[in-house]
Amino acid sequence: MSKILVVDDHEEIRDALAAILDEEGHDVLHAENGLIGLERAVNDSPDVILLDIAMPRMDGLEVLRKLKSDPVTESIAVIMVTAQGDRHAMVRAVQLGTRDYITKPWETGEVEMCVNWALKAKARAEAAPPITDARSA
Repeated sequence: MSKILVVDDHEEIRDALAAILDEEGHDVLHAENGLIGLERAVNDSPDVILLDIAMPRMDGLEVLRKLKSDPVTESIAVIMVTAQGDRHAMVRAVQLGTRDYITKPWETGEVEMCVNWALKAKARAEAAPPITDARSA
C-alpha cells in the first residue's frame, strides 16, 4: 500500500481525492494548507503528494520549491492538482520539479492514472542500479 498526501485547502476536494485513492488501496494523508503539507511530507514520508497551487499561508508552488530543495523530500513525486489552468503556473511547476499536473475538475480515471504512473516511476528509480562514474572504474 502506498502513502499519498493530499494537500488542498478545500475539504471537499481532499475528501474526493481520498475517496478515489482509498478505492485504489492507498493510505491517504490530509493537509489543509501548504505549511501543514510541508510538515507532513517531512514527518510522514509519503510516496506521492497531490498538491493544490492556490492555498492560504503558503501556495503550492512555494511548497513544491521547498520540497525539491530539501534532501529529505526531494525525491517525493509531486502532482499539482489545481483549478488554475494558468500556463505560467504550469510552466513554473514543471521548472520546480512536478511530476504531473491535473486541472480541476479532473477526468474520470485521471487521478488514478497519474498516481499509478508516479508510483511506477518511483519503483523503477529505486530498482535501478546506482550510476557510477566511468572515469573512476
